[in-house]
Amino acid sequence: MSKNPPTHPSKTIGDLASFLLDPHLETEHEQNFIDRIHELLSEMAVVSGFDGAAEWHNDLQASSGMAISVNEAALCLLDYRRTGQFFRGMHRAILDAKQEFPGQTIEVLYAGCGPYAPFFTLIAPMFSPDEVQFTLIEINDASLATARMLIHEMGLQPYLRENYLADATLFKVPNAADYHILFSETMDTALEREPMVSILLNLLPQLREEIMVIPQNVTVEGVFFRETDLPDGIDALYELSADYKGHSIGIIMDMADAIHEYLSHVPPADKVFHKIQLPLPAPEYWAYFALFTTVEVWDDLFLYKNDSDITDLRVRKMEDLSPGNFIHFKYELLDEPELVFGVS
Repeated sequence: MSKNPPTHPSKTIGDLASFLLDPHLETEHEQNFIDRIHELLSEMAVVSGFDGAAEWHNDLQASSGMAISVNEAALCLLDYRRTGQFFRGMHRAILDAKQEFPGQTIEVLYAGCGPYAPFFTLIAPMFSPDEVQFTLIEINDASLATARMLIHEMGLQPYLRENYLADATLFKVPNAADYHILFSETMDTALEREPMVSILLNLLPQLREEIMVIPQNVTVEGVFFRETDLPDGIDALYELSADYKGHSIGIIMDMADAIHEYLSHVPPADKVFHKIQLPLPAPEYWAYFALFTTVEVWDDLFLYKNDSDITDLRVRKMEDLSPGNFIHFKYELLDEPELVFGVS
Protein backbone atom coordinates (compact mmCIF):
# COMPACT_ATOMS: atom_id res chain seq x y z
CA MET A 1 0.00 0.00 0.00
CA SER A 2 1.40 3.38 -1.01
CA LYS A 3 1.83 6.00 1.66
CA ASN A 4 0.77 9.60 1.31
CA PRO A 5 3.78 11.89 0.85
CA PRO A 6 4.67 13.91 3.96
CA THR A 7 3.14 17.36 4.20
CA HIS A 8 5.64 20.08 3.30
CA PRO A 9 6.38 22.35 6.29
CA SER A 10 5.22 25.41 4.34
CA LYS A 11 1.73 23.87 4.04
CA THR A 12 1.62 23.24 7.79
CA ILE A 13 2.84 26.78 8.47
CA GLY A 14 0.10 28.18 6.23
CA ASP A 15 -2.56 26.13 8.00
CA LEU A 16 -1.35 27.29 11.41
CA ALA A 17 -1.12 30.92 10.29
CA SER A 18 -4.74 30.88 9.13
CA PHE A 19 -5.85 30.30 12.73
CA LEU A 20 -4.10 33.51 13.79
CA LEU A 21 -6.57 35.59 11.76
CA ASP A 22 -9.13 35.21 14.56
CA PRO A 23 -8.79 38.36 16.74
CA HIS A 24 -10.59 36.54 19.57
CA LEU A 25 -8.20 33.59 19.59
CA GLU A 26 -7.49 32.47 23.14
CA THR A 27 -4.01 33.40 24.35
CA GLU A 28 -2.99 29.80 24.99
CA HIS A 29 -3.99 28.73 21.49
CA GLU A 30 -2.25 31.72 19.90
CA GLN A 31 0.94 30.86 21.73
CA ASN A 32 0.74 27.19 20.74
CA PHE A 33 0.24 28.04 17.06
CA ILE A 34 3.12 30.52 17.05
CA ASP A 35 5.41 28.10 18.91
CA ARG A 36 4.78 25.48 16.23
CA ILE A 37 5.29 28.02 13.42
CA HIS A 38 8.59 29.06 15.03
CA GLU A 39 9.66 25.44 15.31
CA LEU A 40 8.98 24.80 11.62
CA LEU A 41 10.57 28.06 10.43
CA SER A 42 13.66 27.49 12.56
CA GLU A 43 14.07 23.98 11.11
CA MET A 44 13.82 25.30 7.54
CA ALA A 45 15.96 28.39 8.11
CA VAL A 46 18.45 26.77 10.52
CA VAL A 47 18.01 29.83 12.73
CA SER A 48 16.11 29.46 15.99
CA GLY A 49 17.26 32.50 17.94
CA PHE A 50 18.76 30.32 20.67
CA ASP A 51 22.05 29.36 19.05
CA GLY A 52 24.04 29.91 15.86
CA ALA A 53 27.25 31.61 14.83
CA ALA A 54 28.77 34.33 16.98
CA GLU A 55 27.91 37.03 14.43
CA TRP A 56 24.22 36.10 14.75
CA HIS A 57 24.31 37.66 18.22
CA ASN A 58 25.56 41.07 17.08
CA ASP A 59 23.37 44.12 16.57
CA LEU A 60 24.22 46.45 13.68
CA GLN A 61 24.40 50.23 13.78
CA ALA A 62 22.06 52.03 11.40
CA SER A 63 22.48 55.76 10.77
CA SER A 64 20.25 56.24 13.82
CA GLY A 65 19.16 53.22 15.81
CA MET A 66 20.38 49.70 16.37
CA ALA A 67 19.26 46.94 14.00
CA ILE A 68 18.82 43.88 16.16
CA SER A 69 20.83 40.70 15.65
CA VAL A 70 19.78 37.66 13.62
CA ASN A 71 19.03 35.75 16.81
CA GLU A 72 17.04 38.52 18.47
CA ALA A 73 15.03 39.07 15.28
CA ALA A 74 14.19 35.36 15.13
CA LEU A 75 13.03 35.41 18.75
CA CYS A 76 10.70 38.34 18.04
CA LEU A 77 8.33 35.77 16.53
CA LEU A 78 7.87 34.40 20.06
CA ASP A 79 6.60 37.78 21.28
CA TYR A 80 3.18 36.22 20.90
CA ARG A 81 0.74 39.10 21.16
CA ARG A 82 2.97 41.26 18.97
CA THR A 83 3.17 38.59 16.26
CA GLY A 84 -0.57 37.96 16.35
CA GLN A 85 -1.61 41.60 16.18
CA PHE A 86 0.87 42.55 13.44
CA PHE A 87 -0.09 39.45 11.44
CA ARG A 88 -3.77 40.35 11.63
CA GLY A 89 -2.96 44.00 10.91
CA MET A 90 -0.96 43.19 7.78
CA HIS A 91 -3.71 40.89 6.47
CA ARG A 92 -6.41 43.52 7.06
CA ALA A 93 -4.29 46.27 5.51
CA ILE A 94 -3.83 44.26 2.32
CA LEU A 95 -7.58 43.66 2.14
CA ASP A 96 -8.19 47.39 2.69
CA ALA A 97 -5.62 48.28 0.02
CA LYS A 98 -7.31 45.94 -2.45
CA GLN A 99 -10.55 47.87 -1.89
CA GLU A 100 -8.88 51.28 -2.14
CA PHE A 101 -6.89 50.35 -5.24
CA PRO A 102 -9.17 47.93 -7.13
CA GLY A 103 -7.57 45.98 -9.92
CA GLN A 104 -4.02 46.82 -8.81
CA THR A 105 -1.41 44.44 -7.46
CA ILE A 106 -0.80 45.60 -3.89
CA GLU A 107 2.87 46.42 -3.37
CA VAL A 108 4.24 46.06 0.16
CA LEU A 109 7.54 47.64 1.23
CA TYR A 110 8.79 45.65 4.24
CA ALA A 111 11.61 47.43 6.09
CA GLY A 112 13.55 45.27 8.53
CA CYS A 113 12.37 41.75 7.73
CA GLY A 114 14.79 39.70 9.85
CA PRO A 115 15.64 36.07 9.04
CA TYR A 116 12.03 34.82 8.88
CA ALA A 117 10.35 37.80 7.15
CA PRO A 118 7.23 36.53 8.97
CA PHE A 119 4.83 39.16 7.72
CA PHE A 120 5.71 38.07 4.21
CA THR A 121 6.18 34.32 4.62
CA LEU A 122 3.02 33.87 6.71
CA ILE A 123 0.83 36.34 4.80
CA ALA A 124 1.72 35.86 1.12
CA PRO A 125 0.18 32.37 0.72
CA MET A 126 -3.21 33.81 1.69
CA PHE A 127 -3.22 35.77 -1.56
CA SER A 128 -2.10 35.17 -5.14
CA PRO A 129 1.05 36.77 -6.59
CA ASP A 130 -1.23 38.86 -8.79
CA GLU A 131 -2.86 40.28 -5.66
CA VAL A 132 0.22 41.17 -3.60
CA GLN A 133 3.97 41.63 -4.07
CA PHE A 134 6.61 42.25 -1.41
CA THR A 135 9.89 44.15 -1.43
CA LEU A 136 12.28 43.51 1.47
CA ILE A 137 14.86 45.90 2.94
CA GLU A 138 17.25 44.42 5.51
CA ILE A 139 20.54 45.79 6.84
CA ASN A 140 21.87 42.48 8.18
CA ASP A 141 23.30 40.32 5.40
CA ALA A 142 22.87 37.08 7.40
CA SER A 143 19.21 37.89 8.07
CA LEU A 144 18.52 38.71 4.43
CA ALA A 145 20.34 35.61 3.17
CA THR A 146 18.29 33.47 5.54
CA ALA A 147 15.04 35.14 4.50
CA ARG A 148 15.87 34.58 0.82
CA MET A 149 16.59 30.91 1.47
CA LEU A 150 13.38 30.51 3.45
CA ILE A 151 11.33 32.17 0.70
CA HIS A 152 12.87 29.75 -1.81
CA GLU A 153 12.22 26.71 0.40
CA MET A 154 8.58 27.75 0.87
CA GLY A 155 8.08 28.32 -2.84
CA LEU A 156 7.23 31.99 -2.35
CA GLN A 157 9.56 33.50 -4.98
CA PRO A 158 6.58 34.57 -7.17
CA TYR A 159 5.54 36.99 -4.38
CA LEU A 160 8.98 38.62 -4.02
CA ARG A 161 9.40 41.69 -6.20
CA GLU A 162 12.78 42.82 -4.88
CA ASN A 163 15.07 42.47 -1.88
CA TYR A 164 17.73 44.94 -0.85
CA LEU A 165 20.64 44.68 1.57
CA ALA A 166 20.54 48.25 2.84
CA ASP A 167 20.11 50.60 5.79
CA ALA A 168 16.43 51.57 5.58
CA THR A 169 17.18 54.85 7.38
CA LEU A 170 19.18 55.96 4.30
CA PHE A 171 17.88 53.83 1.42
CA LYS A 172 16.56 55.49 -1.73
CA VAL A 173 13.63 53.38 -2.94
CA PRO A 174 13.52 52.60 -6.67
CA ASN A 175 10.07 53.19 -8.17
CA ALA A 176 8.92 54.46 -4.78
CA ALA A 177 5.51 55.61 -6.05
CA ASP A 178 4.54 51.99 -6.76
CA TYR A 179 4.05 51.03 -3.12
CA HIS A 180 0.70 50.91 -1.33
CA ILE A 181 1.79 49.65 2.11
CA LEU A 182 4.86 50.41 4.22
CA PHE A 183 5.46 47.87 6.99
CA SER A 184 8.09 48.11 9.71
CA GLU A 185 8.09 46.89 13.30
CA THR A 186 11.69 47.91 13.97
CA MET A 187 10.92 49.35 17.40
CA ASP A 188 11.46 48.90 21.09
CA THR A 189 9.35 50.22 23.93
CA ALA A 190 9.09 54.03 24.12
CA LEU A 191 10.59 54.05 20.60
CA GLU A 192 14.06 53.80 22.13
CA ARG A 193 17.13 52.00 20.77
CA GLU A 194 15.77 50.72 17.43
CA PRO A 195 15.53 52.75 14.19
CA MET A 196 11.82 52.86 13.31
CA VAL A 197 11.43 56.64 13.60
CA SER A 198 14.47 57.21 11.37
CA ILE A 199 13.23 54.60 8.89
CA LEU A 200 9.88 56.37 8.58
CA LEU A 201 11.51 59.79 8.30
CA ASN A 202 13.57 58.49 5.39
CA LEU A 203 10.98 56.41 3.54
CA LEU A 204 7.73 58.35 3.93
CA PRO A 205 8.78 61.40 1.86
CA GLN A 206 9.68 59.05 -1.00
CA LEU A 207 6.37 57.18 -1.08
CA ARG A 208 2.90 58.09 -2.30
CA GLU A 209 0.98 60.51 -0.08
CA GLU A 210 -1.76 57.98 0.68
CA ILE A 211 0.67 55.21 1.67
CA MET A 212 -0.73 52.86 4.32
CA VAL A 213 1.70 52.54 7.24
CA ILE A 214 1.82 49.61 9.66
CA PRO A 215 1.83 50.34 12.53
CA GLN A 216 -0.46 53.32 12.09
CA ASN A 217 0.87 55.01 15.21
CA VAL A 218 2.81 54.68 18.45
CA THR A 219 2.14 56.84 21.50
CA VAL A 220 4.13 57.24 24.70
CA GLU A 221 2.31 58.42 27.83
CA GLY A 222 3.93 59.64 31.05
CA VAL A 223 2.49 58.60 34.42
CA PHE A 224 3.66 59.51 37.92
CA PHE A 225 2.92 57.40 40.99
CA ARG A 226 2.94 57.97 44.74
CA GLU A 227 4.54 55.50 47.14
CA THR A 228 1.01 54.65 48.35
CA ASP A 229 -0.08 53.83 44.78
CA LEU A 230 2.56 51.11 44.58
CA PRO A 231 3.00 49.61 48.05
CA ASP A 232 4.89 46.68 46.50
CA GLY A 233 7.28 48.97 44.66
CA ILE A 234 8.18 49.04 40.97
CA ASP A 235 7.21 45.41 40.39
CA ALA A 236 3.56 46.32 41.00
CA LEU A 237 3.61 48.40 37.80
CA TYR A 238 3.83 45.24 35.72
CA GLU A 239 0.48 44.03 37.04
CA LEU A 240 -1.50 47.27 36.87
CA SER A 241 -5.22 46.95 36.28
CA ALA A 242 -7.09 49.27 33.94
CA ASP A 243 -8.23 51.39 36.90
CA TYR A 244 -4.73 51.96 38.28
CA LYS A 245 -4.08 54.93 40.54
CA GLY A 246 -1.52 57.42 39.33
CA HIS A 247 -1.21 60.83 37.72
CA SER A 248 -0.97 60.89 33.93
CA ILE A 249 0.69 63.98 32.50
CA GLY A 250 -0.60 63.01 29.06
CA ILE A 251 0.95 61.91 25.79
CA ILE A 252 4.63 62.73 25.67
CA MET A 253 5.04 61.66 22.08
CA ASP A 254 2.54 60.83 19.35
CA MET A 255 4.74 59.35 16.63
CA ALA A 256 2.45 60.06 13.67
CA ASP A 257 1.93 63.68 14.70
CA ALA A 258 5.61 64.18 15.48
CA ILE A 259 6.69 62.77 12.10
CA HIS A 260 4.21 65.01 10.29
CA GLU A 261 5.47 68.03 12.22
CA TYR A 262 9.13 67.14 11.63
CA LEU A 263 8.68 66.59 7.89
CA SER A 264 6.69 69.82 7.54
CA HIS A 265 9.68 71.96 8.51
CA VAL A 266 13.36 72.23 7.75
CA PRO A 267 15.03 69.56 9.93
CA PRO A 268 16.90 71.09 12.89
CA ALA A 269 20.68 71.13 12.88
CA ASP A 270 20.77 69.00 16.02
CA LYS A 271 19.38 65.47 16.32
CA VAL A 272 16.23 66.43 18.23
CA PHE A 273 13.18 64.85 16.60
CA HIS A 274 10.56 65.88 19.15
CA LYS A 275 10.36 67.89 22.36
CA ILE A 276 7.57 68.86 24.72
CA GLN A 277 7.08 70.59 28.08
CA LEU A 278 4.35 69.45 30.48
CA PRO A 279 3.30 70.50 34.01
CA LEU A 280 4.63 68.43 36.88
CA PRO A 281 2.09 66.91 39.28
CA ALA A 282 2.17 67.59 43.01
CA PRO A 283 5.42 66.44 44.69
CA GLU A 284 3.60 63.60 46.46
CA TYR A 285 3.45 61.86 43.05
CA TRP A 286 7.19 62.04 42.47
CA ALA A 287 7.96 58.56 43.80
CA TYR A 288 7.90 56.70 40.49
CA PHE A 289 7.66 57.67 36.85
CA ALA A 290 6.61 55.30 34.05
CA LEU A 291 6.38 55.49 30.28
CA PHE A 292 3.38 53.63 28.84
CA THR A 293 3.78 52.66 25.18
CA THR A 294 0.74 51.93 22.99
CA VAL A 295 1.02 50.62 19.43
CA GLU A 296 -1.90 51.18 17.06
CA VAL A 297 -1.20 48.38 14.61
CA TRP A 298 -4.19 48.71 12.28
CA ASP A 299 -7.76 49.89 12.90
CA ASP A 300 -8.89 48.30 16.18
CA LEU A 301 -5.76 46.16 16.63
CA PHE A 302 -3.62 47.56 19.45
CA LEU A 303 -0.76 46.59 21.72
CA TYR A 304 -1.14 48.13 25.17
CA LYS A 305 1.29 48.40 28.08
CA ASN A 306 2.91 45.07 28.95
CA ASP A 307 1.18 43.25 26.05
CA SER A 308 4.52 42.82 24.31
CA ASP A 309 8.24 43.39 24.59
CA ILE A 310 7.74 46.56 22.53
CA THR A 311 5.18 47.91 25.01
CA ASP A 312 7.00 46.97 28.21
CA LEU A 313 7.07 49.73 30.79
CA ARG A 314 9.99 52.06 31.20
CA VAL A 315 10.06 52.79 34.94
CA ARG A 316 12.22 54.99 37.12
CA LYS A 317 12.24 55.58 40.87
CA MET A 318 12.41 59.35 41.12
CA GLU A 319 14.76 59.73 44.06
CA ASP A 320 16.79 62.48 42.41
CA LEU A 321 14.03 64.63 40.89
CA SER A 322 14.80 68.32 41.40
CA PRO A 323 12.01 70.67 42.48
CA GLY A 324 10.26 72.38 39.61
CA ASN A 325 7.01 73.17 37.87
CA PHE A 326 7.60 71.58 34.47
CA ILE A 327 9.08 68.42 33.04
CA HIS A 328 10.74 68.62 29.61
CA PHE A 329 11.07 65.68 27.23
CA LYS A 330 13.34 65.40 24.23
CA TYR A 331 13.55 62.51 21.75
CA GLU A 332 16.93 62.47 20.05
CA LEU A 333 17.94 60.58 16.90
CA LEU A 334 21.20 59.29 18.33
CA ASP A 335 23.07 56.06 17.58
CA GLU A 336 20.59 54.62 20.06
CA PRO A 337 17.51 56.90 20.04
CA GLU A 338 16.13 57.74 23.45
CA LEU A 339 13.63 59.90 25.26
CA VAL A 340 15.39 62.07 27.84
CA PHE A 341 13.87 64.47 30.35
CA GLY A 342 14.68 67.25 32.76
CA VAL A 343 12.85 69.55 35.20
CA SER A 344 12.57 73.33 35.45
